[in-house]
Amino acid sequence: MTEKKPPEITLLGVKQSKIGNKFLYLGETSECSDCRLRGACLKLEENHIYEVSGIRETIHQCNIFEEGVKTVEIFESSYLVTTGAKLAVEGAIITFTPRKCELISCPYYQHNCCPEYLQDGEKLKIINILDKSIDCNQEYRLKMVKVNRLNNKKE
Repeated sequence: MTEKKPPEITLLGVKQSKIGNKFLYLGETSECSDCRLRGACLKLEENHIYEVSGIRETIHQCNIFEEGVKTVEIFESSYLVTTGAKLAVEGAIITFTPRKCELISCPYYQHNCCPEYLQDGEKLKIINILDKSIDCNQEYRLKMVKVNRLNNKKE
């Protein structure tokens, strides 16, 4: 069973503020330094993917988004990654290890095998195993799995 956390609140560009829309949070820019609303935007974790689950209609001015920003409810999205076929067990906790692969033209390389937004050694929980077979040119026996990040913060 998946833990249901309350949504987080942040600000997002008007055009990006659509239910189900996902975004990769990259952190603060120089334009954020003197913004009175910066605290609402900058509390997310860098290199995490979030999904919009609710939108409020008020539009606020923003130095980055020309059309302004809306207050949105978000939650951290699940991730699709590849793992060794033998490790693909629903409910299992796995340690993310990027594939040792140099075939960067592979459609799975950037987003599923070696995504920049996941760190080597991060703990992930497999929540679903996708039926999709991975045709790996490096002959790895891989499965595509849907995972949630576990709290990997060092306290």
